[in-house]
Amino acid sequence: MPVLKMDKKVSPGAVGLNPGQKEAGQRVDFKPDKFVLAVETKGYRLAWSRAARCPCAPINDQTEQPDPTCTLCKGTGWYLFRPADSIINEKVVGELDGIQQALIGNDAVVIRGIMSGIMAQYQGYDILGARLEGTSSITVRHENKLGYYDRLVNLDATITYVQILESGAGLELPTKYIVRQVNHLRSTSKVFIEDTDFTVTNGAVEWIDGMQPAENTRLALHYLTHPTWRVIEHPHNLRLTPVKFKGTADTPTELPVQALAKYEFLIDS
Repeated sequence: MPVLKMDKKVSPGAVGLNPGQKEAGQRVDFKPDKFVLAVETKGYRLAWSRAARCPCAPINDQTEQPDPTCTLCKGTGWYLFRPADSIINEKVVGELDGIQQALIGNDAVVIRGIMSGIMAQYQGYDILGARLEGTSSITVRHENKLGYYDRLVNLDATITYVQILESGAGLELPTKYIVRQVNHLRSTSKVFIEDTDFTVTNGAVEWIDGMQPAENTRLALHYLTHPTWRVIEHPHNLRLTPVKFKGTADTPTELPVQALAKYEFLIDS
């Protein structure tokens, strides 16, 4: 193989420039505070919980399947916790009703985030019909470092959710998410009517005593709930831009970060 020889030395930082071309043109610095202002004024209110791998011992060394009886992660392998050093500013957070406070609970804080590109991808050949692979890009200020599998719940929006469940011995139905409104509830033989057969109280569906179906009856429940996402990628978790003012040197300044999130119930399914 022939060996290429360099006729002259190439100075670092000048590769690709034409002869006589300057290495830098007019400088225009990005203003990070304007970016943060857009996030804080136009972003959704989100209940943010951080996620960490559960320390429970796996029940299988090869697959590292988490312990299904673990009380911390409930068998998922991940547990949620409140971000440290959180500051609760009532003027920023705004008013919260009882259900929104329940969504925040003890493991979340309220942040602002801009959501864009919410997608529903049709899967025509999936098992037993189509599924919707809902993802969204979420941009938050750089102080809120989003991590893999973090949970984000939109406090001001609702989506429809369909759940198949079984009636138990008690009066409350074991719904996956907090219920804002029931659109439809039925078994294979009966349609149940709100305020006649059941009520919705503080986000829970409860049977009116004497109207509940037999235990272990399979039910279809169609309801409104707050959309819940999990972070599946954070492609722009590190964003820096040099900012320079008159008489100062370049200062690396952090910009808002962006992550890709997916509906939690689609990950579970």
